[in-house]
Amino acid sequence: MVTDLIRLQPYNPRLGFTLYFRIFKVNCLSCSPLIVVSSYKSAMHKISRLIITALLCLSSVSAQEKKPPQPQKPEETDDVVRISTELVQTDVMVFDKDGKFVSGLKREQFELLVEGQPQPIAFFDAVVAGSRSELAALRAVRNNKQPQPPAVEEPAAEAASERGRTILFFINDLHISPSSLSTVHKTVKSFIDNMMGPNDQVAITSASGQIGFLQQLTDDKAVLRAALDRLNFVPGAAADSQRPALSEYAAYLIKEQHDRQLLDYFITATLKANSLKDPDDRDIAASMVQQRVETILRNSQVTIKAALSSLVNLMKSTGKVSGRKLVFFISDGFLPNFTGSDFTWMMGRATDSANRSGVVIYSLDARGLSNDSWVDASNAGGFDTSGVLQSRMGGERNFSQEPLHALAADTGGRALLNSNDLEGGIARALDETSRYYLLAWRPTNDAQRASNFSKIKITIAGRPELKVQLRHGYLGASAEPPKAKTDASIVQVESTDVLGVAEFSTEELRTALALGYKQAVGTNMQLNTTLQLTAQSPEHDSGKLEVNVLGAIFDSKGKAVGSFRQRVEVQRTRTQTTPIYTYVNHQVDLPPGLYQVRTIAYERGTTRLTNAMEWIDIPKVKEGAFSISSLYIGEIPEGGANGTVGVNASGHFARNSRLRFTTYIYNAAHTAGAPQLGAQIKILKGDKAVLTPPEAKISTDKATNPANITYTGEFPLSSLPPGNYTLDITVMDKAASASASQQFKFTIY
Repeated sequence: MVTDLIRLQPYNPRLGFTLYFRIFKVNCLSCSPLIVVSSYKSAMHKISRLIITALLCLSSVSAQEKKPPQPQKPEETDDVVRISTELVQTDVMVFDKDGKFVSGLKREQFELLVEGQPQPIAFFDAVVAGSRSELAALRAVRNNKQPQPPAVEEPAAEAASERGRTILFFINDLHISPSSLSTVHKTVKSFIDNMMGPNDQVAITSASGQIGFLQQLTDDKAVLRAALDRLNFVPGAAADSQRPALSEYAAYLIKEQHDRQLLDYFITATLKANSLKDPDDRDIAASMVQQRVETILRNSQVTIKAALSSLVNLMKSTGKVSGRKLVFFISDGFLPNFTGSDFTWMMGRATDSANRSGVVIYSLDARGLSNDSWVDASNAGGFDTSGVLQSRMGGERNFSQEPLHALAADTGGRALLNSNDLEGGIARALDETSRYYLLAWRPTNDAQRASNFSKIKITIAGRPELKVQLRHGYLGASAEPPKAKTDASIVQVESTDVLGVAEFSTEELRTALALGYKQAVGTNMQLNTTLQLTAQSPEHDSGKLEVNVLGAIFDSKGKAVGSFRQRVEVQRTRTQTTPIYTYVNHQVDLPPGLYQVRTIAYERGTTRLTNAMEWIDIPKVKEGAFSISSLYIGEIPEGGANGTVGVNASGHFARNSRLRFTTYIYNAAHTAGAPQLGAQIKILKGDKAVLTPPEAKISTDKATNPANITYTGEFPLSSLPPGNYTLDITVMDKAASASASQQFKFTIY
């Protein structure tokens, strides 16, 4: 069992913290304190502090789809560029002259060169990003299976709807001006409102880390909007307010390119700006310029290193998420100091981490179409009669865009630059990356297997007009570092903190989490948490597991506002049979706001554990206003339910079952007799209604309290094919001409 707290240290955002439990260890960068926990039998009274801290760093694999009731082994990570059992794989996109993806290509049409040498293609498949078939193809390559014929292609929208894409926004807020930041807010908000798919997992992240706790993969638009609201202007470390204005690019030309004419120009401008006229003052002005150059470049390097380090951490964290990931790198550009810093090495780390984690980067210049800094009126230092400034600074914009080009090109993406239509650029990137070809080959010599970078080139035989977009190369397997000695009683579970992604270490115990809210006293709402536990095994079909459950509730800033713990028994059943559910319920009254609930469940006496996480947005409702609670959803199996119908926390329903829902209707008008209420139910697949029964009249004759009316309904699922759906319910108050709606996502299998 998890026990005593023995060490507490201040939080270091660069190092994160490590939790040591008798049964597990978690590494996390996005949480608050650094805590080390060990086993002491006398410390159960400290469990609340432990729950709050432990659950702050653990969350479910939120980028993956929810599992059906039948437990399966956790999926292994599928990197898109990797060496696995002597097989290397990469993702390839092929476009025609109009920029449209070319489908229907065959294996024999692809010509692969590694370091200029032809290579036979061992595996080939056409893949729809975010589909179930994508994971199947990646697993096939990872398991080194024999070549498979290309899968029959399915419509991209239909295939992707079953799982969803993984999309991340990395906002380089260390290199974004206030005006560009406004454009970023508008662009990302448009994506959330208009382009995000119903099953997409999305995260909004920043170089400075200012988004904090909300920097997590989620399909909840309320969470993403709250994360976007956290994005504020960060003054750059390289800011220089002296006159004449001296940009990072000008400093780079003077220091690294030894541009004497440009140095003389700024010395002369400094003399004029400071009204220095004595002949000896020129040495003073020269010293002032040189000092400014050194300071600007030093601060620039610090800021760039911080931004790229944040990007590397993000890229590594995505490696825990299956499938290919699309990252939008948004920035005003920054100085690529190739000669005077370790810039090349840092960029290599970023693209290497992206490629190893299966990330494609599309970079966007947030400046759009704008003037260069040297013609900005606010930076004017007087008219340049010599023409030196104009001749030197004309290349500033292109130079600052070099990193954006490199990040995109080296990861198989594109740089979308010099356009005010950032929303259109994102839409084009989503379309371009919706399909790709997956190729794999076997290295033929030690050089190709080594950890050095190997260049790859792919062309389409007989189709020179086609553009092939792919990563520039791959890194071979690096030597495995020696494993550190650890206490044999400690099992390690790595958690990549940046996106709230964690792994679980049980094949048998499974949990699913459901959240809902009801009205409580005053302006508060009652948050209802239901944790559903099952234990299914391919080998055992009897006995019970003794399970400890820990839970914690956090607000949008990551502050713990509640916790719970409970010990339960979970009935073991055999895989592929109907599971027997055990429930843990918890209620707490909270003010309106955005909350996250995290749970850990582990079998006593073993190292097997699992975790779950969900968000909920509790709205602020005006006192006395017409509203409804969350939807509480249950499943009635074929043949009927035995006893009370519990909450179906997993959201997975058998096709031969019935879905039952309950909501609570508040403050219905009743000035003349019983309230007049109706309900419109819709079943949506994506954004299209596939089932719309006639409007139902809600019976209120027996309602004892018009301010709180319970409404329950149910319907069969047999008419709907397997897939992902959304239940949309709108309750209308006819007397008050008011309405309120709620939605619930579910899957039929």
